[in-house]
Amino acid sequence: MEVCSCTSDLTNAEWALLEPLIPRSHPAGRRQVYPLRRIVDAIFYLLRTGAQWRMLPHEYPPCGAVFYHYAQWRENGTWEQVTRVLRESYRRTIGRAPQPSAAIIDSQSVKTSEMGGPRGYDGAKKVKGRKRHLLVDTQGNLLKNKVRPTDIHDRVGAETLLSGLQHLFPAIELMWADTAYRGLKDWLQKALGWRLSIPQQWWTGGVWTRIGAEPPTRPSGFQVLARRWVVERTTGWLTTNRRLAKDYERFVETGEMLLYLAMSRILLRRLTRKGER
Repeated sequence: MEVCSCTSDLTNAEWALLEPLIPRSHPAGRRQVYPLRRIVDAIFYLLRTGAQWRMLPHEYPPCGAVFYHYAQWRENGTWEQVTRVLRESYRRTIGRAPQPSAAIIDSQSVKTSEMGGPRGYDGAKKVKGRKRHLLVDTQGNLLKNKVRPTDIHDRVGAETLLSGLQHLFPAIELMWADTAYRGLKDWLQKALGWRLSIPQQWWTGGVWTRIGAEPPTRPSGFQVLARRWVVERTTGWLTTNRRLAKDYERFVETGEMLLYLAMSRILLRRLTRKGER
């Protein structure tokens, strides 16, 4: 088979890391007709370019064969598990414990296409579509995500995302969030045993509000908010993939899988950066 030289294709070093983590999805008793590496390359090509399935280049396996594995891996949660293994490996390489002790949460509202499926209207952001709820560690690595209609409030979406995570991430003690999650504090402590911290700019509150002093002058221009920028940067990383610029998927489960897929690709690059071939 002719090898495509697309920039989204895996290098030898990346495939060596990924191959042991990818289960074979063909039915029992049937041999693997197309190389699994080329099937994974095709999926990364679709993610990066946002191409339609029927416009998959002929250098890759047929779209039907690629979609079969794509759907199977969506159903069995393969890419979430791949992200977990790669994330823990990356954290070790930078001198951190495999399990994070703190996390940051945020959401991103994105438009949907004509494919249908669950959707809503976010009146605050004037977006009709879906909302991606993301939980990341302090390096911006994706820990967990949920995709829900945009008319679901951030607090409700956060509870859906976070429920039961004390078993997956037992070391987490602190979570940072914006003011939309303020009402989550008691639930978070009771359900998970985590503390909630909401970073604010120094001029939005403090001693001067209690003693009646003159409020400070707000600086001009954009001001970075502590910790919040980490999850917003992750959103930027993920949406460099054109398939994630909008939500083109019929099923929310597909949108969730694609976020893990995109994070896996980022982690593979980081883990092989020095020895890339």
